[in-house]
Amino acid sequence: MARHRTGSAVAKQVERSGKVSTIWYARITWIEGSSRKERRRKPKLNTKTAAKDLARRMLQELEQEGEQALEGATMTFNDLARFFEKRYLVEPEYVNGRKVKGYRSKYEIELRLNILKEYFGTKKLRSIKHADVDYFKSVRLNTPVIFGKNTRGTEKKGKPIERQRSIATVHKELGLLRRVLSVAVSNGWILKNPFSTGTALINPGDEHQRERILTKEEEEKLLSACTGYWAHLKPIIICALDTGMRRGEIFKLKFCDVDFENDIISIRAFNTKTLRERQVAITSRLKKELVSLFDKSDKNPESLVFNISGSTKKAFATLRAKVGLSDLRFHDLRHTNATRLVSKHLPLSEVGRMLGHTQPTTTYRYVNANIETAKRAAAMLDELNGEGEKRNG
Repeated sequence: MARHRTGSAVAKQVERSGKVSTIWYARITWIEGSSRKERRRKPKLNTKTAAKDLARRMLQELEQEGEQALEGATMTFNDLARFFEKRYLVEPEYVNGRKVKGYRSKYEIELRLNILKEYFGTKKLRSIKHADVDYFKSVRLNTPVIFGKNTRGTEKKGKPIERQRSIATVHKELGLLRRVLSVAVSNGWILKNPFSTGTALINPGDEHQRERILTKEEEEKLLSACTGYWAHLKPIIICALDTGMRRGEIFKLKFCDVDFENDIISIRAFNTKTLRERQVAITSRLKKELVSLFDKSDKNPESLVFNISGSTKKAFATLRAKVGLSDLRFHDLRHTNATRLVSKHLPLSEVGRMLGHTQPTTTYRYVNANIETAKRAAAMLDELNGEGEKRNG
């Protein structure tokens, strides 16, 4: 059966500044089913010979790689981004508690995608090479994060603050870029993902791992300051310290998830990062806070325990500044929980299960060797080396 694929050079007369000139286009046509399809492309060298050569290459491209390859030849990153937004960047959908579609952090992904569109937007997909992505990485690392005016801690009122952009942040942007380009590969618009054609562009080992855990003295200062405007933060902080739950898991917790009789909190699968349900125990001081919150609530099992509808970032930022702990992040409370459990000799595998980790290496990153741990290790080595009596004496 004839395939009816033809290629030719097509002339077009164009008038510019009173002069008529000829522009050549490469055109291929083919029959697919009952419809006739056509593609045109202008050669870089605007001659009839160049147009014929381009038409010949387009036919070869159609033969070897299919119609998608022809679309990819003219597609820009903006075109791909629009397709990705429509097809993949949607609200999450769950089946039996498992996410099957979309992004839970849709807003954050949109922000990262906007950064990628701003840089790569009009570039043709096939022109984006490994070196281009590597240069983008360098540009982003050298672009400081600028905080708005009237930020606390500025030396001069109204003066913006500039901080070094973290490599972890840039890695998240690169991770999204790799994902978007993989969609182009799966649709036949590009043959290879630039991330797979050179040295690794995402190196988690380069990321700085924070080693910030809260001491008991710092914890007392933090909790003592939870009065007035900051009073609602006290039970949240205690929950984070005593359970190791993530911020999102805490804010999505409902009273029906709290078993006051057995002192257990059940964290639903679709509220966790790993989409796996787990249980954590309730300490005595946390139970006191939870009972108090329940007594003040409407007693509806579906009500949020901490009744947080917005963000507590501003309140937590002002609280930590108030007590002189400006370097403390909310996520450090989770690190503190893990470190304390290990210091009390709870096996690392069990700590990982409590935190909801699926990989042991993830738990290792959460356990920090603080000064107390380091001194205890030195004491053990001294005892092994027979130096314990000398140190004590």
